[in-house]
Amino acid sequence: MNDMDQNAGPQPDSRQPRDGLPGLNPAAPMIAERIHHRLGGLSAAERRVARVLLSGAPTAGLESSAKLADHAGVSGATVSRFVTRVLGFRNYADFQHALRNEIKARVVSPVEAYRSHRLEPASAGFADRSAVALGESVMASVQGLDATELGRATTLLADAHHYVVALGGSFSHLVAGYLVAILREIRPGVRLVPPMAPERAAALADIGKRDVVCAFDFRRYERDTQEFAAAAKDAGARIILFTDPWLSPIADIADALLPAQVVGPSPFPSLAPTVAVAETLSTAVAGALGDAARAHFERFGGFADHWIRFWPQAEPGAASGSVPGESAS
Repeated sequence: MNDMDQNAGPQPDSRQPRDGLPGLNPAAPMIAERIHHRLGGLSAAERRVARVLLSGAPTAGLESSAKLADHAGVSGATVSRFVTRVLGFRNYADFQHALRNEIKARVVSPVEAYRSHRLEPASAGFADRSAVALGESVMASVQGLDATELGRATTLLADAHHYVVALGGSFSHLVAGYLVAILREIRPGVRLVPPMAPERAAALADIGKRDVVCAFDFRRYERDTQEFAAAAKDAGARIILFTDPWLSPIADIADALLPAQVVGPSPFPSLAPTVAVAETLSTAVAGALGDAARAHFERFGGFADHWIRFWPQAEPGAASGSVPGESAS
């Protein structure tokens, strides 16, 4: 993640965000994301402030600095140092201004986002503009991944001793399914949990300390997914969270955090950046597994080729991938 200069406060964005919410740069890291990535380097007192902001109500930071210090059990000087040294704001007022805008964006309804979006029919240059918007979101998401978080997620998924389960919400379960489809080709023990109560109950009944949960949760965050993640964490599982820049509440218990942009050319949240993040992670996992991934891929492919009928139909005895009418060399 490219952090802002420590001596310069958050810089205003001159562009109008595509989700119609003024004052937010969709490519800039959100406050919760900055805190999460810097937890390891904080002092004990600063960590108490961070925990209040991450695990408490989102509005905790809108109280006075004295009240925030009281909630965290630290001095006012610690709070001031936290918002300037750790978060990079010029002062507490700038921090509150940014937090207020983020809270508004975090709770915006799909109807509000749709109404605020500037819609246009297909016309000259429409596809080009769409490509640019999607490309910017994908680039910002992948380039913005924190190396430590990505490395931690890779290590968890590359350990074949861990079982992997993935789940998502109304739309994000599609990306969860895509991640599972890739991972099961290169490693054993990967399962998709459909968004149905009996399936989730059955999965939770089996989850233990050897499991890794890949949770996909995006604005507006779904309680079912959050409750599943919390129950899995209580059972000893590790959590890899795919979310948006405003961060799902699951971020507070996540072992690895992989946020992605959701703004794009349409009034609907874009999953393209999250797909790119999932592909980046699966590529890293394949690299970490090395020969083991290749061997599993070949074994998986052998069974898949037997049951999946591809087109065009290969001639009897032809080499896999050969064109009908050609002789195998």
